[in-house]
Formats: sequence, structure tokens, C-alpha cells
Amino acid sequence: MLDYRIVEKAPFTIVGIKRRFHSETSYQEIPKYWNEWMADTKGMEGMFGACVDMDGKEFDYWIADLYAPWKNIPEGCGTYQIPGGLWAEFICKGPLPDSLQKVNTQIWSEWLPSLTGYELAGSYSLEVYMPPAENPADTISYICVPLKKA
Repeated sequence: MLDYRIVEKAPFTIVGIKRRFHSETSYQEIPKYWNEWMADTKGMEGMFGACVDMDGKEFDYWIADLYAPWKNIPEGCGTYQIPGGLWAEFICKGPLPDSLQKVNTQIWSEWLPSLTGYELAGSYSLEVYMPPAENPADTISYICVPLKKA
């Protein structure tokens, strides 16, 4: 059973780096991307993983933070505006990336196909990372999916 809530979020902008991934290999390749990023964070915290411009098979994956207009954009980074609106916010608890990938699979294969009263509102989704827990089993992260009323 997925643990989620529907919330209203204001628009916001992220700043980060992106790479294109294929949906069939993303569960293996994105953790490698995070490992590369950890070797050179460009001064970022890495609070978001954003899947953007999903066309069914390929998407851009951003490792990002909230954009602060008073700060310089790090070299090699860009910005992307996330629209405001309704979001389904799913909690993921446990070691990464396993807990996140398990919930993500359930969202797309079980939850969305059976969703009533709402439909997907965009070609993007967010992973939101909290500071790591001392015990990996207690680590919390979120997956946020944009919705609109059907």
C-alpha cells in the first residue's frame, strides 16, 4: 500500500545538472550518475532528482537544488521551472535507491493506472531527498507527481 497525500505546491525553479536516460536502464544508470555527482557536487546539496520531458522512453534527469537568484549558477549547471499545482506526494522509507525505486515502480504500474478523479498533469516528476538518517532503514525521501482533476 502506497503512503501518499495530495498537496498544492507553488511554482519553483531548480538549478542543477542533467543527463538524458532511457527508462529501461535508468534504475541502473541513475545511481551511477549520483555517484559521479558526489565526486564533484559543484557546491550543491542534491536535494532533488527531477525527471523532466518524459516522452515514454527517454527523459532528462536533473540532480538539483532550489534556485536562489542571488547566487551564481555553478559552471555546467542550468535552471528549470517546475509549475505549481496539485501534486501526489509519496513517502519512501528505507535505504536508497531501493526504497525509491520500489515506490516509483508501484506509482507508475499500479497507482496511476487505477487513479480516479485525477490525471497526470505534466511530463515531469520529482524525487525529494531529506538528510540521510544514521540508520539507512530510517532514511526518508519523497516522489512527487503532478496531478490535475479529471
